[in-house]
Amino acid sequence: MVEPNTASPQSSEEFASEAGGVALLHRVSDQLIARFAQGSFLEQCTRAKAEYFELGGKVFDDDGDVFEARLAAFLEWYAIERPLQGEGIVPARAWLRDLDPSSDTAKALAVLCTSHRSLFDVGEVTEHAVEVEDLLGGARFSVTERRSTVGFEPGQIVEARLLWDGERVVFGKTFLFHPREARQEVLDLVDAGLASKLTSNDILFQLARLHIRWHRSRQISAIRIYGESRVAVPSEGLL
Repeated sequence: MVEPNTASPQSSEEFASEAGGVALLHRVSDQLIARFAQGSFLEQCTRAKAEYFELGGKVFDDDGDVFEARLAAFLEWYAIERPLQGEGIVPARAWLRDLDPSSDTAKALAVLCTSHRSLFDVGEVTEHAVEVEDLLGGARFSVTERRSTVGFEPGQIVEARLLWDGERVVFGKTFLFHPREARQEVLDLVDAGLASKLTSNDILFQLARLHIRWHRSRQISAIRIYGESRVAVPSEGLL
């Protein structure tokens, strides 16, 4: 069990710094996952995992990097977005509730609780910043990327999580890049989903399923896989 951080709170300037901002957010995110994925929460985590992969498509060890990426995305979703049974609040809020709000850990948890996962269209890319447009919500963001913007290219469509580190918008730890050649098909599915009043989660999970199909069927073009899909209304009770 990971114990809460009881160190003295940082100033806002320190919290917004590279070491005190993004690194703290990522460290607390890892602690949050560790805290709620074991012990008395193990059964809930296991049920949540089955639910997540039912919604977003099952992955297996032989899916390689996709398996690792989707497992990390599941743990992040579970810790930040899925309410705990019997609590009615997500794990991040359950831990935050028990902390001194002035502590570093509480500040980071508050940021995680207000983070924003969506589907983004990548625009201009510079050495340490990526301009993105939220395809599900319509907003535009300039996102600071302290690690590297290598791998980001204009025109890509990516599922990602945005966080406010105290001074700027930064990326979370997990990404799902959809194939560039199916860009128009992805945009068409988003438009159809929004027109059908699907939630953002409905659309993200549908696209995640298509991404897995594409990964496993490289002999079939991404355009065909994404283009032949139809807007799927989720079964009642899954979400």
